[in-house]
Amino acid sequence: MSNKILHEQLTIYSGAPIIARKYDYDKFSFPWHIHNEFEIIYVEESTGERFVADSVEDFSPFDLTLVGPNVPHCMKSAPEYNQGKTLLRVKGVIIQFEEPFMSHAINNYADLSHIKELLEKSQQGIHFPYPQNKEIIACIKQLPDCNGTMRIINLLHLLDLMAKFENKRSLGSLLFCQSLSLKMDPRMKKVISYLMNNYKKDIDLNEISSLVAMNTSSFCRYFKEKSGKTFTKYVLDLRIGYACKLLVSNQLDITQISLECGFNTITHFNRIFKRNTGLTPTDYKKQFIQ
Repeated sequence: MSNKILHEQLTIYSGAPIIARKYDYDKFSFPWHIHNEFEIIYVEESTGERFVADSVEDFSPFDLTLVGPNVPHCMKSAPEYNQGKTLLRVKGVIIQFEEPFMSHAINNYADLSHIKELLEKSQQGIHFPYPQNKEIIACIKQLPDCNGTMRIINLLHLLDLMAKFENKRSLGSLLFCQSLSLKMDPRMKKVISYLMNNYKKDIDLNEISSLVAMNTSSFCRYFKEKSGKTFTKYVLDLRIGYACKLLVSNQLDITQISLECGFNTITHFNRIFKRNTGLTPTDYKKQFIQ
């Protein structure tokens, strides 16, 4: 992904506040970006990595995510999609709707309070796991073929299903989404974009400070004020989050995962992992292979 966060301008206007379309690509290619609209991303076919706020996870077929306005996100296809294998396709449905859509009703009517809560939580990004999400997927797949009033009715029905879905979970950390304003602070936007692309590497504090024209001391104070965490802890939390995903996927051993996530020694990795999760990497991994 590019270090720069692209601000995408969607072609939504007040007369038609909903975009619902099927897609069929050879790979995901849109960069790390934000936009002013809510977005529902359904992946029918494809594998790769999903980046939402400060969350990094693998995705696979039937992946379903709701992303709120101005939340940075990106879908990155697995490496084999870049090798010209024509049989591999990226297919699904994207639904986008503007932030003021039905805002008065959603914000003020008790019958829609659960949808209001859903949309508020989408500032972290929300994931809806398969196969429990099958009813939601069926509704999503109908929307591109609907027009006018039926598109609005079906979107409300979809949001109702998503709001009532018991197994949904937030992706980005609450701290990230509440304390970092991507619209208001261009410097922090640049820093977070850099981190999302480089957190697995050794990060030079002088280099990242220079991105925002600060000395290291000023940058560290600034970063903690904006994020609520020290710079070091923020990077370590990103690395441990990625390590959790690799442990669950069960494709690498723990030593390999330690190196992949940017830790120089397995001892350091084990200590930080247990501090963050309460478990050793081995015990964490066992929970998912029993």
